[in-house]
Amino acid sequence: MLAASVAATVAALCYVPSRGFLLLLVVAGVQGVAASALNPLIDSLALSLARDGRMDYGKVRSIGSVAYMAASAGPGWLLSVAGTWLVPWLLAASYGAGAAVTPLLPETADRTGVRRSLAGLHLFAIRPFRLTVLASALIQGAHAAYYGFAPLFWRAHGLSDGMIGMLIAEGIVAEVALFAWGRRLIERLGPAGLTACAATASIVRWSAMAFAPPLAVLAAVQLLHAATFAMQHLSAMLVLSRSVPPERAATAQALHAALGYGAPGGLLMLLAGFLYSRFGGLAFLAMAAIGGSALLLVRPLRR
Repeated sequence: MLAASVAATVAALCYVPSRGFLLLLVVAGVQGVAASALNPLIDSLALSLARDGRMDYGKVRSIGSVAYMAASAGPGWLLSVAGTWLVPWLLAASYGAGAAVTPLLPETADRTGVRRSLAGLHLFAIRPFRLTVLASALIQGAHAAYYGFAPLFWRAHGLSDGMIGMLIAEGIVAEVALFAWGRRLIERLGPAGLTACAATASIVRWSAMAFAPPLAVLAAVQLLHAATFAMQHLSAMLVLSRSVPPERAATAQALHAALGYGAPGGLLMLLAGFLYSRFGGLAFLAMAAIGGSALLLVRPLRR
């Protein structure tokens, strides 16, 4: 984590003198690789500490969601006043603060075991891991149209930027509430139940958004972010903590982040852009079908 934080900080500072597409592409690539390593490593550490009974994963994860909301709202206002030249410095300050805190993090019990080359590939022999990565790819990937085009779609239907910001913040608040106070519900549903709720909510949420409902309906639908995002994330974390050997936890987190979030999110963003440019909000119906198809994985997950 320290190495990744320092590398991301240096890369962010390199944006300042960089000019030209190719140089910016290299800097963005280095920063992206370093930054993308952080979340899986942090989740792996948090799950290990939670497994040892030293913290509550959900409450710590809720703080991350609150920070995400603050980092979306605060700098947005700051950039509107000062200008976009601040972006690299804000990135460097954030990653630098992470680097400063990393040495203070608690250690977990040594479970490193014997290291083997390409050991991560053996994780795909674990059936619950395979099913969970696929479920996350479908449900989390179905957020592509929302992340890429929801503000454009809402603005085209007359919503102000302030109202759009409040709708996005509402979804994050619902997510935070589940992470912070939904422990009993999470334990009762289990991984299969959480995935079932997330997939069903995907059908309802994205189908409703496709037809540009009134603001009151849209506000109610935004509460489903707690299901479509947070429930599937928690389902995956439960499966990984229960079925993956502790010495492979960080590798499992990295693979889940890459194949359950990154790759499907990027590919479905391309699909969402293609569909949105031709059919407008009906692109969300495709996302409803993709996210809802994860219902087919619920019974195998339960078994």
